[in-house]
Amino acid sequence: MPHHSVSPLLSRRSFLRRSGLAGVAWGVAPAIVGLNRTFAAERKQGKLGVALVGLGGFSTMSIAPELPSAKNVYLAAVVTGDPTKKGREWAAKYGFPEKNIYNYETFDQIANNPDIDVVHVVLPNSMHAEFAIRAAKAGKHVMCEKPMAISSAQCHSMIEAARTAGVQLGMSYRLHFEPHHQEMMRLAREKTYGEVKGIMAEFSWRRRDNKPWLLDRAMAGGGALFDTGVYPIQAGCYITNEVPVRASALATSTRDVYSPGVEETMSFTLEFPGGAVMSGRASYAHAAHQLTVAGETGVFACTPGPTGGSVFGQSSRGNPNPKQVVLPQNKTFKRDDTLQLAVLHDEFAAAIREQRPFAYPGEMGLRDVQIVEALYASVAQNGKVVIVKT
Repeated sequence: MPHHSVSPLLSRRSFLRRSGLAGVAWGVAPAIVGLNRTFAAERKQGKLGVALVGLGGFSTMSIAPELPSAKNVYLAAVVTGDPTKKGREWAAKYGFPEKNIYNYETFDQIANNPDIDVVHVVLPNSMHAEFAIRAAKAGKHVMCEKPMAISSAQCHSMIEAARTAGVQLGMSYRLHFEPHHQEMMRLAREKTYGEVKGIMAEFSWRRRDNKPWLLDRAMAGGGALFDTGVYPIQAGCYITNEVPVRASALATSTRDVYSPGVEETMSFTLEFPGGAVMSGRASYAHAAHQLTVAGETGVFACTPGPTGGSVFGQSSRGNPNPKQVVLPQNKTFKRDDTLQLAVLHDEFAAAIREQRPFAYPGEMGLRDVQIVEALYASVAQNGKVVIVKT
């Protein structure tokens, strides 16, 4: 068996069946209504072609509906475990030729396809490293979903593969392009309310019994921390513009379905060199989204919009996920242009074209996995404070 073969346990089709996403319905996204640009026209305009690897819920509901609004990229190809049916449906929907449909076994043939410039890896966590490395060896630039991989060793291998191939490896850290999170960063950076002293961040959702693959440590890498916990970790780093130096954590589970190493809830603390301390949490036991920053002279927070939304959530069917920033003295900051994925791809394409490093590279993904590993190390030592090694 070739070294890049995908085992039945970790195949995308197996993942879809186990997670209940195999038959997910498609909606017509507002972003693509009236789309009449042809595939050839997109290429002629000098846009870079993107291949989505994995056509699960995130690709279907968030990435693909946003790409038609991008200025520098377009959807050029897909990689799926069901090329005959699903692949052809995507080709018809998004207007790319059927020759640009691949499965996981034929994936390496993308090396011979000039339509594809960027490969976006949208697979279960344990498959990120394999397909990012294969994409780099095929000479394609790589955009990777979070978490970058399930170990820092895998992250290092991905970075080295991209470096050897001379391609860019970027992280899909979309919130760096979201205006409300950008405003939170600005307020902290400019010390509008003094030095940041405390951060409270949580991204939790009630899993119930859906997405059973998240209970498989081999596929997920861990529990809630490895799933949504990466977002609070990211928030702590981009609010302080620092990397934490010390970490402690406590993992808890209230149901027998969660086995050792796959926690239901992770509560953690990160200490930053400038003095800020962050309290974070990721959980499958309840739904809660929070990003609150305490400065010396005031508190500001990113919250859902007046009519709902999620602090860390993405778009759905091309519709923005509403947010706002609540400021002292009952002031608010509100923007409607909250689509993030098209902007992220545009910026990645600009970096490729201009031959400059992308601002959110694989090294940042490695850093976050190293922080996750420090938190798990703390759990293994009954919550002892450990040094974060990055």
